[in-house]
Amino acid sequence: MPSSALTTLLWSIAIVFLLVGLALAYLWIRYAPIIGRIFEDSPVFRPLRADPLEGGEEVRFPTADGYSLAGTYLRSRQGSRIGVIVFCHEFLGDRSSAGPYAGTLLDLGFDLFSFDFRNHGESDSEPGHSPLQWTSNRETRDLKAALAYLRNRSDADPAGVGLFGVSRGGATAMAVAAREPRVWGVVTDSAFPTRGTMTAYILRWAEIYVGTGPIWRAMPLFVFKFVGWAGRKRTERRLGRRFPDIERAVARIGPRPLLMIHGEKDNYIGPDIARGLFAHVQEPKELWIVAGAKHNRSREVDPIAYREHVENFFRRYAPRRPGTGKEANEEPDAAVGSAATGI
Repeated sequence: MPSSALTTLLWSIAIVFLLVGLALAYLWIRYAPIIGRIFEDSPVFRPLRADPLEGGEEVRFPTADGYSLAGTYLRSRQGSRIGVIVFCHEFLGDRSSAGPYAGTLLDLGFDLFSFDFRNHGESDSEPGHSPLQWTSNRETRDLKAALAYLRNRSDADPAGVGLFGVSRGGATAMAVAAREPRVWGVVTDSAFPTRGTMTAYILRWAEIYVGTGPIWRAMPLFVFKFVGWAGRKRTERRLGRRFPDIERAVARIGPRPLLMIHGEKDNYIGPDIARGLFAHVQEPKELWIVAGAKHNRSREVDPIAYREHVENFFRRYAPRRPGTGKEANEEPDAAVGSAATGI
């Protein structure tokens, strides 16, 4: 290559890097306060309020960092146990919501354990810690403590547990299941990733906060992802917590099964965000998009279908078959279906 052509190429590369750097700086200066607000402001959620769980064993158990969490252990109504399900409640909720969401699993032969995350319900509150809607290392630490407690019970199930989480509780279940091989299956309702949700919000608001000119439209997607990552890291340092990468976590759950439920009319976490997260999941996996349902409202929109999806999934993948005590490794019950409805 002639020296003049090489020089031109090098100058062109330098100019491209300079323009990308200026774009990053521009977005960071204009967008940093907005990104911080996304992380640190909570939308107006209406958590489910349910009657306290009755007929269960009230327990307390410690976390690795010294807090005491409250939980309720309910035994199967069938007299024999085909598996144990751990319920993870939504942001601002408490363990009592396990009743409306998962109470019928007791009739199928499952034991059910529900607990309050720190700063919720009757669990200890961490001084100076303000919970957010995003899954952080505090929520994953609490769920790990719950699993450790169940492993140490005299009636611990050697097969492990299934997880059922709603919204932030669902994302927490995904994050922990990725590193807990004794989790045999996961169901989530309205679960969402931190990284994917942030990118979607940044793109949605870019024209409003950055400007309507052609600059932001010409920027490649990785620029917005970088700005989101940088903003997240700044918030982590400021608040003293970490936000796990949910997309990376769900990719490690398979070959254990995962069912994701999501509302078609979810205004907080659009179905496209849910589909993007679902794309990271390995088989076996199922996605049910509930027509007309808003965030955390799929159960209310179609309670019969909701119950059937959840019950069929857990019954299909339960460690044992009802009434036999044997492993459920032969002909599984007909489940929701491998096709992802609504995609």
